[in-house]
Amino acid sequence: MSNEFRPLIEILRELKTLISQKASGFLFVVTEENHSCTIRVQGGVVEDVQFRMLRNDEAVQRLGNVNAARSRFQAGVAGPAGRTALSESSLQWLQGGFEHSVKYTPPARTAAAAATTQGSGPSERQRQSIQDIALLYLGPIAGILCDEAFENGNSLQQGLVQLASNLATKEESQRFMADIRKALG
Repeated sequence: MSNEFRPLIEILRELKTLISQKASGFLFVVTEENHSCTIRVQGGVVEDVQFRMLRNDEAVQRLGNVNAARSRFQAGVAGPAGRTALSESSLQWLQGGFEHSVKYTPPARTAAAAATTQGSGPSERQRQSIQDIALLYLGPIAGILCDEAFENGNSLQQGLVQLASNLATKEESQRFMADIRKALG
């Protein structure tokens, strides 16, 4: 990995070249804020994007907000070829749509989808209860993890699942979720 940070558009152009060469492997990206992104490419097809704790379309959207980063491509088999979990608009953006606008713009949502997610995050009271319980399980980093879990308008359930994913065991995650349900009534 180069120690030099470069504009994101340069890294996306490298990805575009890898896609056109039908490459297979992982493109590892590290932002100036020290956040990591992994893009899995199989036979010139982007099959998976993970950025911080986000995957696929949400990860591509977050990646589109990055100004500069450094990257390294690790060639090799990137896992079994399968169907990509990315939306068509995310794939198009990664394959060259970024040339028109480096910032990723997600596809327009339907009015029904917008209504479903609007206001679905936790209230301030709920959020404080969640953070208090998370503090017991995660320690002092709980506040930061709670902010990350709910910052993109995630629903209450999505945020809780994201928080629980930080716990060491499945049993601990289940206890955490049970404590949250009990606290929220």
